[in-house]
Amino acid sequence: MRTRKTIVGVLLLAALLLVGCDNRSADRKAMDTKFEKLDFEISTLETASSTYNLPHFEQATERYIALVRQYADLLGPKEAKRRLRQEADGIGAYCLPCAGVLTGEASKY
Repeated sequence: MRTRKTIVGVLLLAALLLVGCDNRSADRKAMDTKFEKLDFEISTLETASSTYNLPHFEQATERYIALVRQYADLLGPKEAKRRLRQEADGIGAYCLPCAGVLTGEASKY
């Protein structure tokens, strides 16, 4: 009888841990989806007529920074800094002020 209670307790604990891991995985998937969507939106702005898209680049930059701040706990400081710097490198050829804002934000992590 006591062995059964112990086994049930261990199985219940394992089930709770698996549910917690699945929830974190779902948060990670949601985060990745949001980053992919924003990266796609930014890539559509990177065209030959990108000089006309400067206000859109600035808005996208602010949204990217807000997304990094929202998921900073999930990303961790090293990954947040890497993502911001990578985005600054990519957007720098099209919007130099945006790259500066992203680099400045990266220095906070």
